[in-house]
Amino acid sequence: KASHEGRGGGLEMDGLAEQQAALFAKLHELGIAHTTKEHKQCFTVDDVESVAEACQMQPQSGRCKNMFLKSKKGELFVFSCQAQAARDMKAISKKLGAPECRFASDEYLSSVLKVVKGSVTPFAAINDTEGKATIAIDKDLLTEQTLWFHPLHNDKSTSISGADLVNFLKAVGHEPRILDFSDVPPAGSAPAPAAKKPQKEGGGAKKEGG
Repeated sequence: KASHEGRGGGLEMDGLAEQQAALFAKLHELGIAHTTKEHKQCFTVDDVESVAEACQMQPQSGRCKNMFLKSKKGELFVFSCQAQAARDMKAISKKLGAPECRFASDEYLSSVLKVVKGSVTPFAAINDTEGKATIAIDKDLLTEQTLWFHPLHNDKSTSISGADLVNFLKAVGHEPRILDFSDVPPAGSAPAPAAKKPQKEGGGAKKEGG
């Protein structure tokens, strides 16, 4: 049998085709507008960027990165945000209320999401029929009219609006958690300096020059 093979291992073509047919059928059933672009297998954000122009995967703000995470307690999460967003693991763990999140192993990818490495996507919620994973979405995605995600394999990308993504996830029993990072300082930014205590000597604080 032919199979989709990549750095993440093999997935039988027949099984993948069946999964994708079920995904697209659900989108049609829900009346969700979508477009799918074929491209080379993309394992990283940079890979997606390399095909985005040729495949007309616009806008840039709609191209996403997706992480499959496991907390210290064993909780599983799919987290999606804009590809260019700086979201470190510490901040994500804090917003999820899940201690010490790390990338989940390939074993969980195949047994829970039923996708191969490089193909993590919120669309995989349709495969998680036992509800073992929680889908978490960066709030910034919700206002986007066009988001791009792999339709269960990384040789294609499918468009969907932020609002329709939420509707899809609810329809497959995975109402998403919306994470707001607006109060998190950008990665690499210097902490705000501590307020200086007024000087008690000389009748008050002196003004500094410069």
